[in-house]
Amino acid sequence: MTTPSPGTSPSGISFPSGAARTALTATEAHVADALFERLFPADDNGPGARAIGVLDYVDRALAGHDSRHVPLYQAVLASLDASARSTFGHGFADLRTDQQDALVQHFSEGGLDAPLGPDEQQLAFAQIRAHLQEGLFADPAYGGNREEAGWRLLGHPGVWLENSAEENLSTEPVTKDGVVRALADVADTLPHDEAEEEWTREAYRNALSPRSTDEVDVLLVGVGAMGGLVAQTFAEAGLSVVGLEAGPWRAKDDFRPDELGDAYYARAGLGPKFQTETPRWRQDGDDAETLEATFSLGRMVNGVGGSAGHYGAWLRRFHPWHFRPLTRITGQYGRDVLPEDCTLADWPVTYDELEPYYTRLEHLIGVAGDESNPYIERSKPLPMPPMRPFSLGERFRTSTEARGLHPHAVPVGVNTVEYGGRPATTYSAWSNGLGTSSGERWHPGLGPVPQALRTGRFELRTHCRVTRVLLDSTGKAVGVEYLDPNGRVRTQHARAVILSAYTYENLRLMFVSADSKHPDGLGNNTGQLGKHYMTKMFAHVNGYFPGVYFNRHTGPAAQGVVLDDYVAEQFDFATHGFLGGATLGAEQQFLPLQISRECLPPDVRPWGRSYRDHLLRWQHQGVVRIQPDSLPYAGHFVDLDPRHRDRSGVGMPVVRVTYRLRENERRLAAWMGGQADMILREMGAATTWEGPHFTGVGSSHDLGGTRFGEDPTGTVLDPWLAVHDTPGLHVYGGSAFPSCPGINPTLTIWAVVLRAAEKLARDLGGSVV
Repeated sequence: MTTPSPGTSPSGISFPSGAARTALTATEAHVADALFERLFPADDNGPGARAIGVLDYVDRALAGHDSRHVPLYQAVLASLDASARSTFGHGFADLRTDQQDALVQHFSEGGLDAPLGPDEQQLAFAQIRAHLQEGLFADPAYGGNREEAGWRLLGHPGVWLENSAEENLSTEPVTKDGVVRALADVADTLPHDEAEEEWTREAYRNALSPRSTDEVDVLLVGVGAMGGLVAQTFAEAGLSVVGLEAGPWRAKDDFRPDELGDAYYARAGLGPKFQTETPRWRQDGDDAETLEATFSLGRMVNGVGGSAGHYGAWLRRFHPWHFRPLTRITGQYGRDVLPEDCTLADWPVTYDELEPYYTRLEHLIGVAGDESNPYIERSKPLPMPPMRPFSLGERFRTSTEARGLHPHAVPVGVNTVEYGGRPATTYSAWSNGLGTSSGERWHPGLGPVPQALRTGRFELRTHCRVTRVLLDSTGKAVGVEYLDPNGRVRTQHARAVILSAYTYENLRLMFVSADSKHPDGLGNNTGQLGKHYMTKMFAHVNGYFPGVYFNRHTGPAAQGVVLDDYVAEQFDFATHGFLGGATLGAEQQFLPLQISRECLPPDVRPWGRSYRDHLLRWQHQGVVRIQPDSLPYAGHFVDLDPRHRDRSGVGMPVVRVTYRLRENERRLAAWMGGQADMILREMGAATTWEGPHFTGVGSSHDLGGTRFGEDPTGTVLDPWLAVHDTPGLHVYGGSAFPSCPGINPTLTIWAVVLRAAEKLARDLGGSVV
């Protein structure tokens, strides 16, 4: 064979092997450059990893955000080069491409002769492949995607913040006349609000020099989606309120169209605290070892308004029967149909009791939708028309209607017309998972929190980390201990303490606040804290439609069409061999990293020419996503991990999730996958392929752990979200739920929380209109 000279690839393309590197040595960079080029090779249709600048991106990432992966790269690159020399007599970068491919295949399968074991090699390969995708398709500001070359290769126009109705339904590729935009091209167009900036500064000043240092009426631990909503309720009732929030208040212009930096499925930059305290996970209670949790949707946001600032804004109601699931199932099929270990229970509240709160919230938020869902009756129509149609959704609608099903535009908290002083949406795809800078999408930081501040009775303190709930000698909750932005330990007392953070943080604070009267944690005197945990597995089926252009980059995920038929009371699931149902739906939004990370057909290798060719067909790919029910089981629970602590410097233990996919849920997923496959083929798909059934132990729909109900021996909270065994303590969030329907839970959580907050305000002497 002819050995290429150093600095030249086997194909003869030169590259700057001697270029200065920050994290990698020249030798490591030489091997890494060749590796990335094999993972995504150039061909006659365009550039590969080398020309697109993947190595530049990776070196910069390893010198900064991903510095913890430097040892992994050193081990992999050294092993790859050593294997090349021992097998072929030359270093990896100097081999023929077929020889390089053989070694890469061994690496991907964990088969290199290396200090890393097989499982470690496969994990390392997954990380390097993720870096490849980021270097190819993240914004050029991060050092890769040179001159938008990765986006241009895909035919993706990049960061466009407006799309037309014609583009949503175009049968030809929407290319924006060949103009490709990056974050730098739109940064100056993002709105700026000086009032929001002043509130941001005031919240930080309050954290350093609190106004309310004596007892207040209500203390909110977390001013996210739940605490942010009810702050207004308590303040307008005439009560004094303090809100402690671990994250910042983000003005609208803090939400940037930056997929890598901010999206919850990438670096998740909107949740820095959450990133340092990732839950641990194990499958069974006897497992001593745990893994870092993975997520089927994404990670949570830290900040005022919480994850409602970046979510997809699907705001759907549960059906009436979802509040009495045990009664319905056992009444129709008998108790023997329940799986072993299942702890399903009815709710202590009915649909009719929540209906007025659903309606009020839909009009407070401004929910866009229509009345075409036959399974939901509203006392008042939704205030805005639905999101406009899009190509994939229309095919889904036509095919499912032909099967006698009832597709409808998903109700969303996005303005389709001007509403509440906020503008109508411009249908940007740079929305779900990143946040919106225009104000088109309501969240508590845009409405209730400013309204609460205007009363003068609400004091917001950002960048404050609560570490413990304080109790008096009788075991009553009387306040919290927390760290201010400078790390000083402070206390704040209150007549009512409300834990209104996310499920994991609320549970952790209850466990770590144990005292002599609650030795196993607050709310745990009957052993129920952390029990009955439920999470969603978001499975999906993909289809390839030759010659069809879906242009899913022309709108947000809020453009969705869904079916409630398979979560309705009329669905006879037990005849199919399982309990529960699922939502099936089609949605917009396809950003570059999303495209690169979709599941692959079984005949497509996850690297090399076949992977590259598959990505270039993204315009022709449609997907039916599946959001399933999840039953509660006694063996599924959350507690504190005995070994691992967060990396924030506070050193609190992280939570440990014990969870595995049960046989009932596997059968459900398989059957729903079959339905999705048939729908896709009826839509015109030539081929289909199914994604995994287990998609991550965290989902952003993480429910249970503080079940609410009348009986204190089987629940943690009463029907009004007060902790049975700890007077003065309340928990506002989805951890109260006794069941987990296959419907987005946010609107129902808000309804349950708003109902409880109004009762508590009255109990504290407030005046609720």
